[in-house]
Amino acid sequence: MRSKKKIIAVQPLGRVKADVLEVIAANLQAFFQIRTEVFLEQPIPDEAYNAHRCQYNCYPILKFLETLKPDHVIKIIGVTEVDLFIPILTYVFGEAELGGDATVISTYRAARGKDQEPVSLKRLFERAAKIAVHEMAHTFRLPHCKEDRCIMSSFPVLSHIDEKPIYFCRYCVRFLKDEYETLGLQGPGCKI
Repeated sequence: MRSKKKIIAVQPLGRVKADVLEVIAANLQAFFQIRTEVFLEQPIPDEAYNAHRCQYNCYPILKFLETLKPDHVIKIIGVTEVDLFIPILTYVFGEAELGGDATVISTYRAARGKDQEPVSLKRLFERAAKIAVHEMAHTFRLPHCKEDRCIMSSFPVLSHIDEKPIYFCRYCVRFLKDEYETLGLQGPGCKI
């Protein structure tokens, strides 16, 4: 059965720079070959905020995003400028459930250098695109990859993001194509 869901939604959560959203949408559309639309801003759910950590927990945000996803949307990515965490880590650049419908990313840390100074727009755009493609690929069941240069290898620190090309290795391309077949989608336009 072929999927009728054809859109990836880019959902701003709170105020997010329009040009960052456009860069994310363009990169997701280019890499996944699925039409991508930027939706209207929504507030971050209050229950996601952890006052003790002064950060936002990804899990309530992911649940919230799932409630926002209309039927014509195959995947939804929340984009925010607040600091994110999951309970077992100090911070994350993004989070997704493997094979889930929603992912969330933040530009909070991506917008800063190692000494907390703002980075150039070019650097911010590159980081945001890489984080978005990486997290969206998790929703298509791609796990972390052992190939260092693959965008699906883990990047726990900003320098790892900066060093990686925005590229899927041949194994991840194959894995993604298999998942597309399972979902009844046309093959992705991945760079190998």
